Amino acid sequence: MVDLPLKKGTILIVDDEPNVQWFISKTVQPMGYETLTAGSGMEALKLIQECGEKIDLVLLDLRMPGMGGIEVLKSIRKHQPELAVIVLTALHEKKEECERIGVEAFMKKPYSLEDLYSQIERVAEKKSFDRDGVQIDPGYIPCARILVVDDETEVCELLRLSLTEDIQDCAFDVRTAKSGDEALRLSLEFEPQIGIIDIKMPFMWGDELVQRFKKGEGKAPKDFVIYTSVTEPKEVERARRLGHKFLSKPTNLEALVEVLKKICVRHGFLKKSG
Repeated sequence: MVDLPLKKGTILIVDDEPNVQWFISKTVQPMGYETLTAGSGMEALKLIQECGEKIDLVLLDLRMPGMGGIEVLKSIRKHQPELAVIVLTALHEKKEECERIGVEAFMKKPYSLEDLYSQIERVAEKKSFDRDGVQIDPGYIPCARILVVDDETEVCELLRLSLTEDIQDCAFDVRTAKSGDEALRLSLEFEPQIGIIDIKMPFMWGDELVQRFKKGEGKAPKDFVIYTSVTEPKEVERARRLGHKFLSKPTNLEALVEVLKKICVRHGFLKKSG
């Protein structure tokens, strides 16, 4: 008997070329996704309105007759701001505008199936992370080395003390750094498993630090939490584009710990209690 893939969600494919709709559908269905298709912007918005929360992700072309992809994207952000959108387009010059409006990814045609698969899975994992509760096997507790990077000394100390002294059902070892350069140096000896990163810092912003970690500088954490007070739309979008959990200051300790527990479960950062 052939094992069918688990249903992971529904993807709306918006492209005026039927062969593109067919090709992407045949690519993502074996991954476990159901698909809907729309050949125009108006048809896409009608499906989004009718299907509501059934749609988990929109794959959106920009160049279409009538209502183009930019107008569709603006409408989605106005009426369904949490709906994930990945733009697939040959209009490479539209990248900055799309990122300003808000997209999970901007993929330039031609793209590889491997890259498409990777972006879809990343979005799906993030939605699952946000939706699911924490499930920890009995007898185990979250345990992780956490690096806090923030240029405000008070924030660093508050998080360090709170995460090491106020949480009874976790075992966190926390170090702090007040700049990106200090964080890179400290990571070599501390080898952090999770990074809690501010975005707007002098000399090196947090998104640059995350990218430098991912390029192999320092010892990169397995996962990151973006914890910041930025409020300007461009700065917020710059932070969200990193694809990691985003928390705005101030966030209560319980919400932060819930996120850290989920990350620990995801990566197996657990130890036996007692």
